[in-house]
Amino acid sequence: MSTTLLRVDAPVDAPRTADPAATSTPPLPRLVALPPTPRSVPAWRRDHLATTAWALMANTGVTSLLGLVFWAAASAIYTPAELGASAALISAMMLLSVISQLDLAMGISRLLPQFFTRRWRPVLGAYGVAAAVGAGVTAAFVLVAPRLFPAFDFLTHFGALGLLLILAVVLWNVFALQDAVLASARWAAVIPLENGVFGVLKIGLMVVLAHRVGGQGIFVGWVIAMGITLVPVNSLIFAKVLRSRRSRRSRRSRIDPSPPENAAPVSPVSPVSVSPSPENPSAVDPVSVLPISNRAGVARYLAADYAAGLLNQGYTAVLPLLVLAVLGRGPNGYFYIVFMVSGAVRAIAQSMSTSLVIEGSHHEARVASMARLSVVRFAKYALPGIVALGLGANLLLKPFGAAYEHNGATLLRLFLVAALPHAVITIYLSLERVQARVNRVLAVEALIVVLVTVGAVVGMRRYGLVGVGVAWLAAHTVVAAIVAPGFLRACRQNDA
Repeated sequence: MSTTLLRVDAPVDAPRTADPAATSTPPLPRLVALPPTPRSVPAWRRDHLATTAWALMANTGVTSLLGLVFWAAASAIYTPAELGASAALISAMMLLSVISQLDLAMGISRLLPQFFTRRWRPVLGAYGVAAAVGAGVTAAFVLVAPRLFPAFDFLTHFGALGLLLILAVVLWNVFALQDAVLASARWAAVIPLENGVFGVLKIGLMVVLAHRVGGQGIFVGWVIAMGITLVPVNSLIFAKVLRSRRSRRSRRSRIDPSPPENAAPVSPVSPVSVSPSPENPSAVDPVSVLPISNRAGVARYLAADYAAGLLNQGYTAVLPLLVLAVLGRGPNGYFYIVFMVSGAVRAIAQSMSTSLVIEGSHHEARVASMARLSVVRFAKYALPGIVALGLGANLLLKPFGAAYEHNGATLLRLFLVAALPHAVITIYLSLERVQARVNRVLAVEALIVVLVTVGAVVGMRRYGLVGVGVAWLAAHTVVAAIVAPGFLRACRQNDA
C-alpha cells in the first residue's frame, strides 16, 4: 500500500511584512501524507467480498471432506454403541452451543467493523458471555437430560463425561466466535486452514484413544483437538488480527501532516469516498444505521436476530426428526444423506451471505451494489454447478449404494432446484441485517418454518420422501416470491 506525499509551500500571494527576519529565510517545504491508494495491492486482494466468500466456501469443503473421513474411520474402529454415544454427545454439544451463543457470532460480524481501537474488548466480552451461558445451559442439561431421555443415562454413570460436555460447549462457543472474528477482520483465509488442522487432529486423536477412555475416544479426541487448536488461533487474533487497524494508524501518524506555521491553509485531498478500512483507518464513513453507541438498539438487534437464528437452525434440525416419526428409520437414512449432500450446495449461498454482512458492515453505503454483485456471482459460479449436479444426481448417490440412488435421486434434484430460491432468500436476509431491519429477518424465518414443517408432514403422508422435497421447494419458492420485490428495490438503489 503506497502513500502519496504532497509538497506544500507558502503561497505566492502570502501577505508581506516589513520585518526582514520574516522574509530572509523562506519556509521549508513540508510533506503532507495523503490517504494511501490501493493501486499497489492486487485486485483480487482488494475484493474482500469475494475473498471472504471463497474462503468460507473452501472451509465448507475442507470440513465436509474431513468430517466424512472422521466418521468413516470412527465407524470402522468403534462399536455401534460407542459411536452412537459419542455422536449423541457431539449432537448435544452443537445444539447447546447454538442455544448459548446468543447470536454473538452474527453480532461480531455486524458490529466489529465499527471498532478501530481496543477491538479486543468486545471480542473478549463475547467470549466471556458465550462461555458463561454455555456452561450454565450445559450444566442444566447434564442434570436434567438423563431423567428425561434414557439415551443420555450414561452421563450419570460416567460423571466425568458431564464435566467434559460442559467444557466442550464452552470451547465450541469460542471456536465458533473466533471464526466470526477472523472473517469480520478480513482474515477469513485462516479459517479453512484452522479447521483443516482441527479436522486432522481429531481424526488422529480419535484413532489413538480408540482403546482408552472407556470407549469415548471419539468425543474426547474432539474436545482435545478443539483445545489444541484454540491456542494458536487466538494468539494470532489478539496479537495481530485485532491490532492491525491501530498499528497501521500508528505508523501513518508518524508522518506529520501539519503544514508550516506561516503557510496559508491548503485544501487537503479529502477522502470522502473512502470508507474506514485497515489500509485507511482514518477515513470517515457515513453514520452507521446500527451505531454501537446505541446499546438499546444493538440489544434489540441481537435479540431479534438470535430468535431468527434459532428458527433457522430449528427447522433444519427438526426435519430429519419429522421424517423419522412419519416414515421410519429406513427412509430417514436416505433423507439424511440427501439432505447433507444438498447442504453443501446451500452453503455456497450462506458463504456469500456471511461475506455480504461483513463487507456491508464495513461499507454500509455500498451494500446495494454488493448485494447485486453477490447475486451475479451466484448465478455465474454456482448455477452451472447446480445444473450439473442435478443431471448427475444418480451418479452422486451411487457410492452410497443402490438403495440410496433409487430412493434419493429425485429428492436430491428437488433440493438442488430449491437452492435457487434459497439463495435469493439468504442474500436478501443479509441485506436486511446490514440495514438493521432484523424484524423482517425474523418474520421471513418464521414463515419458512411454518411452510416447511407443515408442508413436509402433509407431503410425506401422501408422497413419501418426494413429498418432503416438494414441500421444501414450494416453501422456499413462495418466500422468495414474497421477498423478491423488496429485494429488487433495494438492489436497484444507488450507492451513497
